[in-house]
Amino acid sequence: MEMNESTRRLLQELEVFGQKNSGYFNIPPETGEFFYMLILISKAKNILEVGTSNGYSTIWLGEAVKQNKGKITTIEIADHKVKIATENFKRAKLDKTIKIINGDALKEIPKLKEKLDFLFLDAVKEDYINYFKLAYPKLTKNAIIVADNAIMFEKYMRDYLNYVRNNKNLRSVLIPIGSGVEFSLKLK
Repeated sequence: MEMNESTRRLLQELEVFGQKNSGYFNIPPETGEFFYMLILISKAKNILEVGTSNGYSTIWLGEAVKQNKGKITTIEIADHKVKIATENFKRAKLDKTIKIINGDALKEIPKLKEKLDFLFLDAVKEDYINYFKLAYPKLTKNAIIVADNAIMFEKYMRDYLNYVRNNKNLRSVLIPIGSGVEFSLKLK
């Protein structure tokens, strides 16, 4: 099923918004397209996104998981971003697919009850390792973990990258798309 035209237009609008307004760091469209395909291929039904911003990446993820009859939880600490993202989810008609939590991911991840089959990290780079360790017990076998900015901000993500690349329970590879995506698969 193809993404509808109004959602494509909204994504284009949010791309421009992210470029014109500082503090809104959206993934590039090709990364969104990659995640969209990953979710469809993997048939992921329960997604956690850490770092919502204006909801651009969440809409890519939400469009795909909706086709799998699943849902996405996204966590954002900044109140003004939650407000903008919530409005964008309504515009994309994804407000029933996406649950947004306004809070600190380090405090919110432990409260989540559901098992996760897809995890997207795109918040404080130095905390990727902490987000991952908190989410790890909730990840299903063959869960996909994608961490953005693995090339651009590699030095801030070094702990995380070393951890996932040297963990016997994971397979991990750097995908040179956008600003770099570390793609990991939970083996057990």
